[in-house]
Amino acid sequence: MKLTAIISLLALTLLGTTGAALAQQEKPASAQEKPSPRPAPRPTPAGEPAFGQEKQECPCDIVGTWKAQISKTEARFYEFDGEGVVKVFQISGDAKPREIATAKYEFVEEPIVEKSAAPDRKAPEKQISFTATGKNRIFGRTNTTMKVVSYDDSSLTCQIPGMAQTVRWTRVDPDRYFLILVARQNEFYDNSGSAFPMVIKLAGGVPKIDAAGTYIDHGRMSFGAVPPETYKDYLREARNGSEVILRLEINSRQYERALKIVQEWQRRARENALLYQHESPFSFNNIVLVRAVTETLNVCQNDFDLYKLDYVYPRDWISNDYGPEFIPFFFFKELRRRNEARHIEYKKFQELVPLPNLASR
Repeated sequence: MKLTAIISLLALTLLGTTGAALAQQEKPASAQEKPSPRPAPRPTPAGEPAFGQEKQECPCDIVGTWKAQISKTEARFYEFDGEGVVKVFQISGDAKPREIATAKYEFVEEPIVEKSAAPDRKAPEKQISFTATGKNRIFGRTNTTMKVVSYDDSSLTCQIPGMAQTVRWTRVDPDRYFLILVARQNEFYDNSGSAFPMVIKLAGGVPKIDAAGTYIDHGRMSFGAVPPETYKDYLREARNGSEVILRLEINSRQYERALKIVQEWQRRARENALLYQHESPFSFNNIVLVRAVTETLNVCQNDFDLYKLDYVYPRDWISNDYGPEFIPFFFFKELRRRNEARHIEYKKFQELVPLPNLASR
């Protein structure tokens, strides 16, 4: 890979720490050719961090409903709201859930001890304190503190006072969530095409869809919020080798993180606040967008086999072999190959996500 191309790609990688950059003019490349050498993007002196590119930590998000299986026939549901109140329900066999306690809760973090005493410790220990209301008791007490031993998007392992062993809670969510990555070739003048992620929340059988990226608008390339009349054409099977579609079912926390990024880039496009503003801006902005969305998937657990789009050759061969306008297509294609077992085929997707009169061409 030529030095100028390496410099250009490294500049894009450093967006998360050095700020926004301006793309320089580049010569269009076809999908079958390696990109021509191009000048490095110039960072703006007072740039802002690229959204989604900072190193992320898995958040301990307790809001929602959690299930603790007590025995084969008995369980407890803990419903945490966003206002600091938790309700506890007893589930016995097929009987209707019965509320048995209400309490106030709050997170408590123990101070970090000296590094020499705990060299492997990376963050304060997380604890949740409970104060039962009225005559209620929670874990048999009016006031108690539960230690969070470990957690990810879907489960939480805790140490409850008075119990010898840890207890595992699993998140309960009646809704379902999906991420669809779609890209095409041969739509635009340079033989590239639309490329964008879609996030879907299915609640009560009704899908809510958000999408952002590059798409075709009356024969021309556009970037921003993808309109329904455009993304509906991707809610079916890929038509041929010039199109790639990867459909994944994700959990609620993965959905929330991806949705946040999609909505942020919708806003950037709407307010003319894209990171790249000058020549050929859509391609570079779209790379940052699709990279950020996919990076959110494994923040809390190694759920998917991700390709590291970090512009380091030879590991990142896609950025070495293709120009920026083609990177999302081959990036999604590689993700499809790596996660074929998790890909939802079109017929199954139709059964899971009812989209009447929407997916037709």
